[in-house]
Amino acid sequence: MTIKGIEHIGLTVSDLNAAEQFFIKALDASVLYRIVPSDKPEKAIDGDSMTPVNGFPPEMKVVGLSMLRLQNGCNVELFQLQPEIAPHSDSIGQPGITHFSVYVDDIHQAGERMKQHGAEMFDGPNDCFAQEEGKGNQTWFCRTPFGVLIELITLPSAIRYDAGASATRWLPHD
Repeated sequence: MTIKGIEHIGLTVSDLNAAEQFFIKALDASVLYRIVPSDKPEKAIDGDSMTPVNGFPPEMKVVGLSMLRLQNGCNVELFQLQPEIAPHSDSIGQPGITHFSVYVDDIHQAGERMKQHGAEMFDGPNDCFAQEEGKGNQTWFCRTPFGVLIELITLPSAIRYDAGASATRWLPHD
């Protein structure tokens, strides 16, 4: 078996249309398809049918579901649920998946674009440290308008690996 990479990341959002627009405008994503368009309530998926497949709560239903593609990265699957969920402010200190990182070539331009589209930018950009330290290696976190943490990262300089490392970090190709 060969792991080839992450195919998609699933995110539950409070407003599917707003989340789609953020990804399109801030990250140049493309909508590939909408399994459950938010304006077609007859296509909603009841939780009962999904529970045996992935443990989805039977009392909920999917009222919006779309698949987006980032230009040179994995796909992003967006879910909108009923009953409606409120956006919340997770932090990297929470258990489970806390954020995802988008590799960019110009971190300042990417951060400004995220901010223009409603993201709350944290302090940054910040120089990477330890094994990731190097000229131009930087990271910058933001919280989207729908409460998801995204890390912008650029690593133009080589990463230093620990002795005995049997692989190198996967980075997107140009």
